[in-house]
Amino acid sequence: MVLVDTSIWIDFFQAPDSPTAEILARLISGHNQVMLCGVVLQEVLQGIRGARNFDLVQERLLRFPFVDADKETWLQAASLYRGLRAKGITIPTIDATIAALTMQHNLLLFSRDRHFEAIAADTTLRLY
Repeated sequence: MVLVDTSIWIDFFQAPDSPTAEILARLISGHNQVMLCGVVLQEVLQGIRGARNFDLVQERLLRFPFVDADKETWLQAASLYRGLRAKGITIPTIDATIAALTMQHNLLLFSRDRHFEAIAADTTLRLY
């Protein structure tokens, strides 16, 4: 299964002909391989303009399997952040949480965010 980051969903909704949107469409079609998490759901929905579009996107996103963070996720995210910072790599807190959640649940992460490349180079994070 693949946890899809906000950057890919933005492409999917705003640039449906983009290569990343086409890849996401393939992951969804047939046997869905896509998962969501709370932070990504929030980021995508808070960027939607207009109540009608918001309702439509929310309805569609809520159909996907959802993976939740727990206490272990937050502890792993903090450890991940601190370990990278000690090596001179600063990442956003949200990205540390998404990476920790992805690793905790043995998922792949599909993102265009370069922070995740830095995280993957130094951890067991697997990118799609």
